[in-house]
Amino acid sequence: MNVYEMLAYESARTFFGPWLTFVFRVKTEGKENLPKDSGALLICNRHNILDTLALMTEVDRYIHFLAGSHGFVVPVVKTLYHMTGMARLSLKGAARSGKGIDEAVGLMKDGEIVGVFPEGIELLIRPDRGGKIFYFRTNFVRMALEAGVPIIPAAVIPGDDARRILVRIGRPIDLSGFKDEPLTKRAIDVLSGKLRRVVIKLYNGEDMERFVTGDLPFDIYTDRV
Repeated sequence: MNVYEMLAYESARTFFGPWLTFVFRVKTEGKENLPKDSGALLICNRHNILDTLALMTEVDRYIHFLAGSHGFVVPVVKTLYHMTGMARLSLKGAARSGKGIDEAVGLMKDGEIVGVFPEGIELLIRPDRGGKIFYFRTNFVRMALEAGVPIIPAAVIPGDDARRILVRIGRPIDLSGFKDEPLTKRAIDVLSGKLRRVVIKLYNGEDMERFVTGDLPFDIYTDRV
């Protein structure tokens, strides 16, 4: 993120932060689960188009978001993406998808936080399925494994009142147990599925002792979700 992108990012925070707090009464749980200065991959469900802004304003560290290629064909959205340093990425499949993957891995190795929405745009194009967390694309798993960083699961949760948003950030999930495992499609699919179920738990407020407070241990390599 260069100086111009940082200025645009900070401007978005300054402008939208008070608005989100006032209009949507955004609250956050689990901020302490974010690493202070090391790299990580933040994954989150896609609730609506405000998800990115909610994370930008509620998380103190800069998040290098990766956006699907669909957004780069819409003129205004494309401009905003470039201004705030978003990189283009395909999350489909376990194979590499070019520059977006390499850039994300490099950023995380350098101690930065990268953010992705593994559901893609399913909820945005099917709003009638609101509240459902869709199948996760899988390339984000490969990114975290290649970078050697933990995954931070998060959920954006609407309240009973439409004008309420809760951001819940889970404990870092250590992937070191998979370090020496072959990165087969099946292994990546299984890991992606487990991580999706963790995000669902966060969304539903279940097993908080394992996934938010850390009062109970959790090993994604051996434990069921």
